[in-house]
Parts: sequence; C-alpha cells; structure tokens
Amino acid sequence: MANVNMPRKAGEVITDRERPLMEATLRIIGRNGLDGVTHRAVAAEAAMSVGAITHHFATREILVDAALRFALTREVGRLRALALSLQSKAFDAGAWIDSLVGWYSQELKTDAETHIACFEAFLAAARSERHRLVVAEWFDTWRQSAELALRAAGSSDPRGHADLFVSSLIGILLQQLATPRRGFRQETRTALSELVGALVARK
Repeated sequence: MANVNMPRKAGEVITDRERPLMEATLRIIGRNGLDGVTHRAVAAEAAMSVGAITHHFATREILVDAALRFALTREVGRLRALALSLQSKAFDAGAWIDSLVGWYSQELKTDAETHIACFEAFLAAARSERHRLVVAEWFDTWRQSAELALRAAGSSDPRGHADLFVSSLIGILLQQLATPRRGFRQETRTALSELVGALVARK
C-alpha cells in the first residue's frame, strides 16, 4: 500500500483515502476529457483543498495516470462479477444477451462519465504501453464471457466469434455514449441477437 504521507509515484496502488480523488478525477474526464484534469479542478470536484490533492499526486500526469488505471481496474472487477452472474444464462443466448444489454442500458444512464473515462483509457493505451496490460484484462474478461455463451449456442469458433462479438459491443456502447438513442436497449438486443445467430450459423 502506498505511503499516504508521501506523494505517490506512478503505478502505486490506490489507497482508500485516494479513492474519492480518483472518482472525482474520472467524473472530470467523463465531462471534459483528459485536458480538463487539473489539481484545482479535482480539488473543487472532490470538495478538498488543492494542497490535499498535490500531497497525494504531485503532478497532473501522475494524477491522470492513476485515475485511468483505477477506472480500468475497477471496471475489470465489475465485468468479472457480471460475467459470473451471467454464466447461468450462457446456455440460453437470448437470456444472456438480454441481461447483458439490460445491465449496460442502466449503466450508461447512471454512470456514463465513468464509461467515457474508460474509453479515454483505451486511447491512452494506444499511445502508451503503461495502460495496455489492464486494457488487455478488460478485453479478456469480456472475451471469456462471450466465448462461454457462444460455445453453448453452438458456435464452430467460439474464440474467434467472441472477438467479433466484443468488438461489436464496444462499438455499440461508444456510439450510445456519443449519440444516445432512446431505443438503445431494444435495438442493441436485436442487433446482438442477429449477430450471434449469424455467427452460429456459419460453419
């Protein structure tokens, strides 16, 4: 655990005291992008002093880096929990897709800023290797869940089809964040069901 009496270094584990700062930083990233993150902005968002922020995160770069890692690590944990909850439905592709889409439909309504921040982290991984390991964990978590469902549905290539499914899902989520649609849940369920049907039908 990081020493709370010393400014942190890049890559150190987030402490419970730092968690509210990470959540405040993610909200700012979700609203204003990475360029919106400053010590002063985070201090205002977290209702703390600027000195308290700089005490834990000496530079803006360390603050942004920690927030992106925190977002992805937390999201991986949440996705793993969701994947476990969906395993009992994996043998019914329709029920699995319905639960998956229902979860994301609620998530994008109530916590869109965090999901936007995750996409910012994907872009950061494209620019720097520092974030690629945890981004890879994010993709692997979803791929494993989709592979289980597709294998149960009769896919001839569960791993390859899971890659296609996850790529489609990510694109759909990004589109909904960028241009929200009222019919997102039904439209997405239909699109993913048709995709799975087409993949399973391929021999």
